[in-house]
Amino acid sequence: MAAVIKFTLPTARLDHDPEIYLTYDPTISRPTEDLSLSLTDLRPELEGVVPAVAVADQLNKRGFAVAKHTSGHLDGLPHVEGTKLYLAETAELLRTQLGCTRVIAWNSVCRKNDASVELKDVPKQKGPEEGFVPTERKQPIAGVAHVDQDEVWGAELVDKATGGTAYVRAQIVNIWRPLSGPVTNAPLAMLGFGDIGPDDLSKHASMFGVGMDLHHSQGQQWAYIHHQLPDEVIYLKCFDSFQGSDGSALYCGHVAVEIDDTPGVDPDKVVPRESVEVRLVALWE
Repeated sequence: MAAVIKFTLPTARLDHDPEIYLTYDPTISRPTEDLSLSLTDLRPELEGVVPAVAVADQLNKRGFAVAKHTSGHLDGLPHVEGTKLYLAETAELLRTQLGCTRVIAWNSVCRKNDASVELKDVPKQKGPEEGFVPTERKQPIAGVAHVDQDEVWGAELVDKATGGTAYVRAQIVNIWRPLSGPVTNAPLAMLGFGDIGPDDLSKHASMFGVGMDLHHSQGQQWAYIHHQLPDEVIYLKCFDSFQGSDGSALYCGHVAVEIDDTPGVDPDKVVPRESVEVRLVALWE
């Protein structure tokens, strides 16, 4: 399946100093290009067509994972208590999959593929999110290829989440799922850590910290879940305090892509993609 992916331009193709992107300014952004690329469909992994691989092993190898999970609290997201239960459920899901000591739910975000949805400023967190309802502050889709955090911001986020307490290892992993399905537009596509070269990344400052722009290069193989459903979960590794010392992936790239996946879907079910993503801090103590 072909999709259009938006990439930022690498430094070698800029006609200006990229240092300007290291200070957050919402009025400027790195130039982009749209490329039509082939996507690998991960549905065979979910349907057992290929041998199953544990979520932890998927994350260690490529920086992202896909697996089935039916939430008991997804419908409760429009309410404070329902969101609290969903965050707790999601944290326990990751703890079980990774076998770590504990997991802290840092924050959550709902996104909608609708041009009328504007980017909203969000106060920089000092601790784990509490009393927030993500459906009340929907954000636009993340439509430019990226990695969420650099190593400095990742470590700072972990420190805030833990209150500075000691740990052996920490990872930041996001768990992403659609609110309804099948997804026919703006699905999330992922790029494994092994496909990201040193020249494929540039840093930029956001309202939260420093993230990484992802540029296109030959050999990248992007993947997605065709017609993803709410019980099909994507795990996105964003930071690892081991920083590759054990040979595991540091992170993955991801982006909402432009694609028409409506063929074969009941017209009544073709709606703008809406999703929920929870950022989690996994700790080994």
